[in-house]
Amino acid sequence: MVITWWIIGFAAFILFVTLYKSQDTMAIFSLLKRNIFVILIVGVILFASFSLYKVSVNNNLSFNNFNDFLIAGKTYFLWVKSIIGNFGEVTGYAVQQDWVLNSTNITK
Repeated sequence: MVITWWIIGFAAFILFVTLYKSQDTMAIFSLLKRNIFVILIVGVILFASFSLYKVSVNNNLSFNNFNDFLIAGKTYFLWVKSIIGNFGEVTGYAVQQDWVLNSTNITK
């Protein structure tokens, strides 16, 4: 599993370096701008597919009949709800932190 993330990270790094070094960077950005809706839809579909697979494997869910399908759907949407809740908690914690530089701790 770790090697998969290394491969994905390496591919993303190569993609960003290629975009940065490209002579046609503006053409690439205009292409992205024109197709942003399609890119977002594909991203949402990929996220839903991989996350549904992971949740179903971790919780031994089956899709044999309609009742199992409902249980799998409830489990998946509870998982998505927990992700959103955790994101909110982390954001709230970050907002409550004192991010201002304390001038009494600075040594000159």
